[in-house]
Amino acid sequence: MRRSPLPVIAASAVVGAVAIAVPALASSGSSPAAHAAARRCSAVIVISHHRRVRACLIQGPRGYTGFTGQKGATGKTGATGKTGPSGKNGTNGTNGTNGTNGTTVAYAVVQPTASPNAANLIGQSGISAVAEPSAGIYCITPAAGITVSGIASVSPEVSYSVGNVPGVIAVNAQHTNCPATTFEVDTYTPGTTQTLATGYAFTIAIP
Repeated sequence: MRRSPLPVIAASAVVGAVAIAVPALASSGSSPAAHAAARRCSAVIVISHHRRVRACLIQGPRGYTGFTGQKGATGKTGATGKTGPSGKNGTNGTNGTNGTNGTTVAYAVVQPTASPNAANLIGQSGISAVAEPSAGIYCITPAAGITVSGIASVSPEVSYSVGNVPGVIAVNAQHTNCPATTFEVDTYTPGTTQTLATGYAFTIAIP
């Protein structure tokens, strides 16, 4: 006796019915279409009108995708976290070593004056006197304990010069015009080392 193909019903037809799923089986005498239908569906036993009926459930077409819902409200901002502990202070650096003492033992600004054979000492230290025996020749006497064996350093000074014009300033290490116990500094007209002239201030430093 040949079995008829399973009836095909939509899944919605068994809502509310008691259904028990069983493997889908087809007899060897079924047609190829029946075999294909059996492979594409799930066989179940449903109770309809108080009768047990074997049926084939197939999946219906997929429904349309629903509309995207509205964006939810933004949540409240969370509480601010606690401030972290302050870092430790770094260690103090070591003190640097003291520099070596300077070698200058005497210094001054020498200012010519309008009086013949006279000059002023400004901001001096280690220098006791200055004289100008002739125009442009200055004899500088160091304080007690300072020898004249070293060579003094000199440079032009503008603010105390006549007309604020710097002259040419030079040390005479041979003390040609001054006592041997003094330093001799000669001043010349700007642009020449041949014409001695007064009125040009200078600084002197004795190492």
